[in-house]
Order: sequence, then structure tokens, then C-alpha cells
Amino acid sequence: MTRDGHRTMDRRTALQTTLGAATLAVAGCLSSDADTAEFRIGSPWKPTRDPLDGGSILRRLGITEALLGVDHDAEPAPELATEWERLDDRRWEFRLREDVTFHDDTDVDAAAVVDSLRRTADATAFADVPIETIEAVDETTVAVTTSTPFAPLPAHLSRNEAVILSPDAVDADGSVADLYATGPFAVDSLDPETEVRTVRNDDYYGQSPALESVRYEVVADDQTRRMKLESGELEMARILPHETVDSLESTDGIDVYTPAVPRIRFLTFDTDSEPFDDDRVRRAVSLAIDRGEIAESLLDGVSDPAVSPFSPSITAWANPDLEPNPYDPDRARELLAEAGWTGGADGPRTRDGTSLSVECLTYDARSLPLIAEVMQDHLAAVGIEFDVTVLEYSAMVDRAGRGSFDAYFTSWGTLWYPDPDRLTQLVHSTAASLHHGYENDRVDALLEEARELEDTEARRERYHEVQSIIADEVPIAVITNYTNVIATATAVRGYEPHPTESAYGLESVSLNGE
Repeated sequence: MTRDGHRTMDRRTALQTTLGAATLAVAGCLSSDADTAEFRIGSPWKPTRDPLDGGSILRRLGITEALLGVDHDAEPAPELATEWERLDDRRWEFRLREDVTFHDDTDVDAAAVVDSLRRTADATAFADVPIETIEAVDETTVAVTTSTPFAPLPAHLSRNEAVILSPDAVDADGSVADLYATGPFAVDSLDPETEVRTVRNDDYYGQSPALESVRYEVVADDQTRRMKLESGELEMARILPHETVDSLESTDGIDVYTPAVPRIRFLTFDTDSEPFDDDRVRRAVSLAIDRGEIAESLLDGVSDPAVSPFSPSITAWANPDLEPNPYDPDRARELLAEAGWTGGADGPRTRDGTSLSVECLTYDARSLPLIAEVMQDHLAAVGIEFDVTVLEYSAMVDRAGRGSFDAYFTSWGTLWYPDPDRLTQLVHSTAASLHHGYENDRVDALLEEARELEDTEARRERYHEVQSIIADEVPIAVITNYTNVIATATAVRGYEPHPTESAYGLESVSLNGE
């Protein structure tokens, strides 16, 4: 408990007719039963209709499910598959849960699962997952064969893009027409720019939700989300600024949750171009940034300085031997001088008549612009002009994809699926989703070996070594770990933050529930 008794929790077209009737039923009960009132969530992220386009909001709202989920220990867990087995290096079998139906009332059987998974396996999002064949062994068993041994397959099949949709959800052209999935909530309406409305799936195989309907509202501005919560227009506001924690905790009628999650804020450098093709300049940037000041002064101690992509307080995949990233502006100046960049007392350093002036792209979320401005001051002190450009997220990604950047500052979930293979997407020379251009043959070999091995300790050793190498060569500079700030009305019961942000757990939530 905190002051004033407030809590801060630290824990890790038949269907359309049915939905319409359910919505009317909800409207008729609003004044008499709190549990049947519409539960309203405000968040900055826009939803997408097709899970292959991201799909995180659909999954978090309990609309879609995959063969596997993620438990509260950040490990793969049963979802539509009750068990799975690696038969040999390349072949896996998944036993399906029986008596499950899609939101359109059709059966979830092996044929439907195969149909949905083949669409996933053919998608760009799964280009680096070496699935060779997907087949139905019998009505309740699906076999997946990979072209190479691939230990993290179960974790990849828990991803948002791998959710299972009804065959009738996808049109002949491959587009998603109706979001018929299997979760505890079904889509009533979806506007990618503004909101998703859902209703309870009364035929759900698992825990039946107390809530009858949920509205997810896109509220881009942090302060607007907070004000909507305080005025009673939302029951839950997500991704709130860290600096609001103290004031929210002292506000009547609001509970605050601050779960640490496996997510980092980090800089990505263009290692193919000057000045960041020189690892001395990248290391100088890292040394010049005072992560402790950022964490304590700017983020009010809610988030910690990052050591590597994985936090040792969250996962054993973190390398425990890595030292905290030092703040050493004097050494930063030495490295810049060694790299030929001189001056810097009254402005940016120069080399061969060129100023050490770089542009950093970022976007307005997760306190990124505020942190970037502080880093701008830190870097100016060692002679680096660090111009910050704030874009829409999609515009930043587009520019980075075209190689039109010096550095960009972003935030990633590092256990977005529950396996350290996520490092492959960070730093592998050909498989990385980042646009740093970094190439290290040893890193590539370690990541590729770890994908094939079944032994957990052997995999862990390789991932620990990868973390050591990138800490030294700095293709990315990790700045802080991440703590979510979520606030709810005190009438909300049963909410437990998920450690990997993959679900809101709305099937367990009630309003004024007993």
C-alpha cells in the first residue's frame, strides 16, 4: 500500500447478429450491474485488422489466440495446443485442445489450424522462421517440420502473427474480412484509427469473463489518457509517463501498476556510414550518456539503467557477468580524439572540415523524446551535435528502412516472444529487423548455433557471449530498461499485468466484483 491507501502493484453473419444482440443486452444493463458495463481502455497504439500486420492489440484484448501462449514466467504455455513435442531435430507435433469453436461457430480442428498457420508461415513477418511443412496428422494433431533444426519454434508459434483464424475469416485474396478467432472476447466493431469494441464470447472454452463488453480507444496523447481516467471516461489507461506515478498514486479512485517488463529503450546506429561506422565513435556516445541521471531524474527512478538487451532481474537469459554501462565523458573524449575528431570545446568536433553533427530519429511514445533531449545535452558536452527529430512511428521506420538516418532511438520488447532468439532480430547480419548494417561473423554463428540446440544451458552460453560482444562493439546502445505505468479505476478487480505485455488478462477482470 502507498500513501492514502492507494495501491502500486509490482507483478510480474450469424456471429454479427449474436454480437449485436449482446451489445444491446449490455446497454440495457449498464445502470443495474457494474460487471456488465462497458470496460474502457485508453492506449496510444492503433489496432490492425490483420494479425500479420502486427496484431498485438487483438491479442492483448483477448480476441485472438495461438497454439501457444506465454505464462507469467515468460515461458511458452498451452493455449489452443495443450501439449507439444519435438520428435526429432526438425519435426514437432502439437496436440490441439478439443471442443473449441471459432467466433463464427465453426470447429477448431487440425485442418483449420493448418490453413491458418500456412498463411502465417508464408508471411514476411515469418520469413526468418524456417518452417518447411505444416500438416494435419489427425483431427487434433498438427505437425510442423522445419528446414533446419530450430529450437525456438514453440516460442515463435506464440507470436501475435501466428494466431489461429477461422478459414472463413480470410477472403480469397488473402485479406482478413472478419476477425473470427477463438479468444474470450469477439470483435463487435473495429476502426483502425479510433477504437475496437468487443463482446464476451459465451462459448469460450476457458475462464468465462465477467465483463460483457470492452472498448479499446486510441488516445495518442499521454495527458488526455490520464484525464479521461480521472474523469471516469476510462477504466484503464496504459503507457502513462513515468513522471505521473507519484501524482496518480495520490489521486482518489485510482490504482497504479508499475510492472517491470522485458523491454529496453535503445539507440540504433547506422554502422555503414560515417561517423558510426567507427566503433570508437559508437562507444564514445555510449560512454557520454549518463544513464543514472536519466533513470533517477527524468524517469523518477521508475526504470533502471540498461546493461544489455535482457534485464537480469527479469530473465536468466541475461548475461550476469556484464558490468553496468559506465558514464565516462573523459574516456568518450579520448575515443573521439583517437578517431580523428578534434576540438569540441565551443561546439561540435570536426574532422577534415566536417562537423561531428548527427541526426537522431525518434517518435513520441514511452518518454523517448524527453530522454533524447537529455542525451543531446550529454553528447554536446563531449563535442557531438545530436539533433533530435520526432516523427510518427511509421515515418521513422520508413526512413530507417531506407537507410536515411544516423541513429534512431526506439523501444523494443526483448521477449516479445518468450525466447532469447529475439537477439537474432536485434543483431544478426541478415536476419535483424533493425537497420544498423552491423556484421559480425562470430555473432551470426552463435545465434545460428543457439537456434539449433535443444540443451538450454548450451543455448544460454551462446546468448551470453552475444551480449558480451555487442556490449563491446555497440551496434546498439541500450539506455534504460522499461517499466510500464498503468492506472485503473479502483473499481477494477482481478487485473494482473502480464510480464511480456502480451495480454491484458481481461477474462479475469471485473468491475466492483466480489
